[in-house]
Amino acid sequence: MAAGALINIAQTYSGEAGKKKLLAQGYDPLMVEATQGAGTQTLKFRGGMPPLGMTRVFAQYRAANAIALLDDKIRGKGTDSLGGRGFDNYSWHTDLPPGHPMVTGQQTVDFDLCNAEHADLLIVWGMNWITTKMPDSHWLTEARMKGTKVVVIAAEYSATAGKADEVLVVRPGTTPALALGIAQVLMSENLYDAGYVKANTDLPLLVRMDNGEMLRAGDVFKDYRLAQLENNTLVVPTGDKGPSIHQQQGPVLNEKQRADWGDFVYWDAVENKPVAMNHDQIGKHFSGNPQLTGEFAVPLASGETVPCRTVFDVTKEMLDGSYTPEDVAKLTWAPAAAIRGLARQIAANQSRTLFTVGMGPNQFFNNDLKDRNIFLVAALTQNIGKIGGNVGSYAGNYRASFFNGLAQYIGEDPFNPELDPSKPAKLRKRWKAESVHYFNHGDTILRMGKEVLTGKTHIPTPTKAFHVSNSNSLIGNVKGHYDFVINTLSRVEFIAQNEWWWTASCEYSDIVFAVDSWAELKYPDMTISVTNPFLYTFPATPLPRIHDTRSDLEVAAGVCSAIGKLTDDSRHKDYWHFVDQGQARPYIQRVLDHSNATRGYKIEDLEKAADEGIPAILQTRTYPKVGAWEQGNENKPWYTKTGRLEFYREEPEFKDSGENIVVHREPIDSTRFEPNVIVAKAHPLLRPKTPEDYGVPGSDVSGDTRQARHVIKTVDEVINSAHPLRRDGYDLVFHTPKYRHGAHTTAVDTDIVAAWFGPFGDMLRRDKRMPFVTEAYVDINPDDAKGLGIEDGDYVYIDADPHDRPFRGWQKYPEGYKTARLLVRARYYPGTPRGITRMWHNMYGATFSSVRGQETNPTGLAKSPDTGYQSLYRGGSHQSCTRGWLKPTWMTDSLYVKGLLGQKITQGFVPDVHCPTGAPREALVRISKAEDGGMNGEGLWAPAAKGLRPTYENQVLKQFMAGKFVELV
Repeated sequence: MAAGALINIAQTYSGEAGKKKLLAQGYDPLMVEATQGAGTQTLKFRGGMPPLGMTRVFAQYRAANAIALLDDKIRGKGTDSLGGRGFDNYSWHTDLPPGHPMVTGQQTVDFDLCNAEHADLLIVWGMNWITTKMPDSHWLTEARMKGTKVVVIAAEYSATAGKADEVLVVRPGTTPALALGIAQVLMSENLYDAGYVKANTDLPLLVRMDNGEMLRAGDVFKDYRLAQLENNTLVVPTGDKGPSIHQQQGPVLNEKQRADWGDFVYWDAVENKPVAMNHDQIGKHFSGNPQLTGEFAVPLASGETVPCRTVFDVTKEMLDGSYTPEDVAKLTWAPAAAIRGLARQIAANQSRTLFTVGMGPNQFFNNDLKDRNIFLVAALTQNIGKIGGNVGSYAGNYRASFFNGLAQYIGEDPFNPELDPSKPAKLRKRWKAESVHYFNHGDTILRMGKEVLTGKTHIPTPTKAFHVSNSNSLIGNVKGHYDFVINTLSRVEFIAQNEWWWTASCEYSDIVFAVDSWAELKYPDMTISVTNPFLYTFPATPLPRIHDTRSDLEVAAGVCSAIGKLTDDSRHKDYWHFVDQGQARPYIQRVLDHSNATRGYKIEDLEKAADEGIPAILQTRTYPKVGAWEQGNENKPWYTKTGRLEFYREEPEFKDSGENIVVHREPIDSTRFEPNVIVAKAHPLLRPKTPEDYGVPGSDVSGDTRQARHVIKTVDEVINSAHPLRRDGYDLVFHTPKYRHGAHTTAVDTDIVAAWFGPFGDMLRRDKRMPFVTEAYVDINPDDAKGLGIEDGDYVYIDADPHDRPFRGWQKYPEGYKTARLLVRARYYPGTPRGITRMWHNMYGATFSSVRGQETNPTGLAKSPDTGYQSLYRGGSHQSCTRGWLKPTWMTDSLYVKGLLGQKITQGFVPDVHCPTGAPREALVRISKAEDGGMNGEGLWAPAAKGLRPTYENQVLKQFMAGKFVELV
């Protein structure tokens, strides 16, 4: 069935006739053109968090490559045939810190969390370490015992805040401003390391004030010849592929890219003249003495004279004008004295301050600015690449780049597979990566008026079929779930899901393949983590399968083989030759042999050790792992044009967005102020395109327009502005972090786990309104709740922007609205600031069948009468209030970055490196009372009525909180 559906869809949308069909269905012409006439390009595949199963989950991408055989059968293009498309992962889950490649050129800088004990100052920035990194939480407490000072920056008084020496509770989505406030103190009080800044960053380099571009040596010096790069960088002839991934020592670029980079210029403080600087000159390889501040009239080789300033100088002007601690305090709620104090502590701990940055600030629309600004603080104080001083992002735990030999598996030539297990695969990658965020954006790209703001290298194709494994996040827990289900899935013709637990994704699938759980794996596999140095091996289990399930690997091979049978093409079966023999080890060994961090390991040895509970160590550059070690200690260049940490972005997309220079933008929705405005005073290099430049009225503040609405306001103008929804009572920020009793999108599912999740668990379900033995709830400050007439434990409705949530067109679809409107309990929670509400991310949402089940089941359980799907919501889910967002600076064609699996430099889209990340915590909501919280909707919820809850305390509870139950003698 699955094979037949894929064949039919590929045939239907191939050729010019297929393109006409897609255009007639309303797909963007650029997306249709991106298919190149291959219907196979409308078939999408995704393995969720695939490093969790190097062969099991990555099998989806191998399948996408195999689909090129189907295209050959349909269009007869031979080895030029096109495979399917593979959806991204690290960036889809908003795990990618998108500003890291903007500063460093590489996907992510991180380090093993055990390094915490090497720091004197540990800043836990938007990371609820104790809750979300439970296996690694002991490193935090042990570091503190050994003398490390811990500072927590959070949007609430979190579980980790209780383990800190100092806590800054800030307004959600404002930490980009907080970082700039810290940087302003470092610069204005001369607390920065000038030598490090001059030798390792772009801050001393000259930027032209006429066009906002970096000054090139070729512009200044007549007949200038580019320097030959020799510092760990390889320049190959254009068209030359260069060495294999595992043989690449450092950045690999071609001559055309080298010419485009050029060399740069600084102003010599002694000679008082411009001097050329190239990519090699970093750290000890740089002996110049550049001026850090000042404006210079630089004569060009053309005879013109152009005004230039240093990046440091223009950055300092921005910070002094708009981001003093007093300004930042207005934006963030962090006291000015605390901002100054933290800046001075960081300055006093150069090379000894670790920044562990979590998912919280990464899930806002300004996440790339957060990264750029934190790196600025770290660079000013030489806290990058040191075992006790570094920046690490821990939004996500699984980065495929540790298995950088994966091309041996997911890129093997489907037209000539290697059937000898002792030989490496021959490579021919025919599938193309694509960001899921466009699919989540209504299967559209970003247009603003008359302009396309999605870069050409990022353009997706229409999605007519998709097959997913190991994930509930593409449907069941997708941002803007109900809009996605009702308005986007309706255009998809085939959906397949691999699962071992019935999720909401299964509810909306055409075929669900029952696959092995982790305890039933019949094929060995491997995984890694960014928080520790281990290479984990899953040995094949001797345990019998509980049900008649199959491996994800077998499903992928089976579907492809079925395509081969239906099209009379034996090549499909050959492509999965080893699986057909009951083997995965040859595929694993090839990846091990071609991955830098695993070369030398044998899968049989790893399995044997794993049977005894012994993990292996990833062969990274250092042990424990220290991201950026080579740049921080061995003076090797970064993967950037200058070879340095870059804080000024000259690319046109950044200039058009007003983000060429470091700034803060308000959250796009999670703010009571005007959303997504650039916070700054006038600055000579801040010249973004206005809405009118795009042909859009400046007064248009709708959600879609906001994504590229570049309006500048000063701090005081911002705090005196208002979100357009506030006039209608939308006044509470709503954010959705994850919690300890749920694993990612695998939620609180079994009854005993669910009962632990919050205060509403009742195994007897005495209140039959409960959807399960527990239920979802929203945390709200008691004063906010009382102002709305809401008691602790009451049921409430939570509504976000009615223009697009819970789904577009809800006004005309009452049945859908009943399912999608968020209905939950309210929990009084004094730990969240006023104006800020919180709902945990991990619970299974309401579906059409769960709502029907609650209405028809004698027990009142919100359980599907057809499938047994169990919701923990009466109506809606935490994703009722979210939506997909696209930001222009995530989608550039001009940014140079390192590729995902190697060291080769590329430009534009790279999956999981430079692409959209979304903003799943962005929502401003209105909360209204629905029902009393007491039994069966009458009176107060029992714990509140008994005086056991905040603001309801009885005398006994007050005595207990005052410590009266203990007597010291």
